[in-house]
Amino acid sequence: MLTAASVLACALSVLGRTEASMPRIELIDVAPPGVSAGAEAFVLRDTNTIYVITSSPVFQQARQVTHQCGYSDAVRKLASILAHEEWHVRHGPDEKSAYERQLFTLHRLGVGPGTVMYRNVQTAMITVLDARKREKPDRVLASR
Repeated sequence: MLTAASVLACALSVLGRTEASMPRIELIDVAPPGVSAGAEAFVLRDTNTIYVITSSPVFQQARQVTHQCGYSDAVRKLASILAHEEWHVRHGPDEKSAYERQLFTLHRLGVGPGTVMYRNVQTAMITVLDARKREKPDRVLASR
């Protein structure tokens, strides 16, 4: 089983990125109050930090990778989540654009429109966009 730090390093490697090229990333065990249920990562606008929830199913699946930094679905999904959250840090709260970045990243990593993972991210995007239309923006941005 990989350590949490190794999982993050793998996801960054799959992205072709280093930790230094990204906004600050913090690994946390549990999402704090105010973060939507099912979130795998989130950004607090006032900290410009990406918080990755290590107890999320995708992170736990990525920990199970048996070959170092393999292109497992979980590692690719986590990499796409990092791309989504990086978009928020660099460009703001626009969920549609952040999800488009995530979908682009998945496609670049070989997870295309015909796959379950790609469709699941599309569905999450629609769900989040519909929910955002009904509520006020807050200081937390989360990815599923």
